[in-house]
Amino acid sequence: MWKARWLFWKKPQLDLAFFDIQLADGLSFDIFKEVEVRCPVVFCTAFDDYALQAFQTDGVEYILKPFDENSVRRALDKVKFLGQFFGAGQAGHEKIAQVAEQMHRGKKSSFLVSFQGKFLPISVQDVAFFTILGEYTWLYTFKGESYNLPHSLEELEGMLDERQFYRANRQYLVNFAAVRHVENDFARKLAVKLTLKTPDPITVSKARASDFLRWMNER
Repeated sequence: MWKARWLFWKKPQLDLAFFDIQLADGLSFDIFKEVEVRCPVVFCTAFDDYALQAFQTDGVEYILKPFDENSVRRALDKVKFLGQFFGAGQAGHEKIAQVAEQMHRGKKSSFLVSFQGKFLPISVQDVAFFTILGEYTWLYTFKGESYNLPHSLEELEGMLDERQFYRANRQYLVNFAAVRHVENDFARKLAVKLTLKTPDPITVSKARASDFLRWMNER
């Protein structure tokens, strides 16, 4: 790690840095405790265990090995976008407000459900998760109430704010506010525990684990 420390001491105005996490003499996170890194950092590693720690260390992207040209290009595109987005100085706050407004525009704020011959409005804020049971889609509220919906999970993804709801797997679309905690599961998967009981365990695959942790951290 001494080479990386020397680089930041001698050339503090770097445009971008790529970091492996597990180095021969320790974890690269230790470097951030000793020197001030003033450029975007992309972490590259064969392990998804460190995804949350990477983003807490101001990393802008997390690439799993073996990475290819497309994954590196996505990281560079993200760095470029962030540079353009925040490059206007004081105008940055206005840009954030504009983007937030665009993201919320056209998104569902409630669902009208049918129950015992009545139509009930259910606010999106009251929805803990959506799930597929058999051939039908069900909405579950934080109170544990469940209602059938005439939409697929794919359709619901497009209706909802992606910052608030995440497609954990083929069966579940979960609200961030409903997540109690996340545990490491077997084969580098994640087990998602909600604040209420679910019909089946919620598991995030190894391939999507780092993306799920990024979603949990980016808000």
